[in-house]
Amino acid sequence: MMNDRNRRKYSTGIMHGGVEDGLRSGRPLSADGCLIMLCRRGCADVTINSRRYVVEPGSVCMITFDMVAAVAGCSEDFEAYYVNVDFDEAQDIFFVLNSNSFWEFVYGSPVFRPEGETAEAVARWFGSVAWTSERCTRDTAEKVLHNEVENLMIVMSDVIESKCGESGRYQQKNRGWAIVTEYIGLLNRYYAQHHDVNFYADRLNISSNYLNLIVKRNIGTTAKEQINIQLGLVVKMLLDTTDLTVKEIAERLHYDDPSYLCRIFRKQNGMSPLEYRNKTRIREAGGR
Repeated sequence: MMNDRNRRKYSTGIMHGGVEDGLRSGRPLSADGCLIMLCRRGCADVTINSRRYVVEPGSVCMITFDMVAAVAGCSEDFEAYYVNVDFDEAQDIFFVLNSNSFWEFVYGSPVFRPEGETAEAVARWFGSVAWTSERCTRDTAEKVLHNEVENLMIVMSDVIESKCGESGRYQQKNRGWAIVTEYIGLLNRYYAQHHDVNFYADRLNISSNYLNLIVKRNIGTTAKEQINIQLGLVVKMLLDTTDLTVKEIAERLHYDDPSYLCRIFRKQNGMSPLEYRNKTRIREAGGR
């Protein structure tokens, strides 16, 4: 296992399409803490929390650790700069971003296209990140990149607030918020293997009742409901981007009884997984 000293806090580079280790259909877009991409050429069709987005030249894609994302399709010439921030670093950076407008924008529009001077500034930022990663020692690069990513998000937050006309609308960060954020991070890592609130409560050194209470207070759902929401999003992503059967999806998510997973899905979506897949494919084919 990689220890904390050897683990890279930031990974940067260029993501390609049509190559062995590149972006391709059905492949998850995973973020340890936060993945930021800027498309240079080509295009990709991605699914983020079961919504389809097109990533094209000039588009920025921001995926956080609690989003379920996958590639639905990708052109051979796709190319994008990327910065992947690990979980702990992302939490440090996210903690200073108090704007509700910023987070509402990111979760509502994880793929967006900056315009004018903002687009030029974002392009320069990725160039600066690439130069720092290539030229500096690892310790120096990580210190600089922490500031670079934090500054980018602060500036983006300010731009978004200005456009929304809601500058000054903030959410108070406290111990409860930190626990919920850590819980969501654990859930993003272990949802496929662990569906029991007790597992996450034990990892956080709190009781399952308290975890349910604090999650409900901060995001409006219990910890158990959040587990089911996460699983439902993953099932949707797999139905959208693969030809796996419901039984195979259940096995991948460590459910011995596929019917139980189907009941969770139906409760959330009002239809079975197969009905959802058929409806989605008919709609994409232009039918009704």
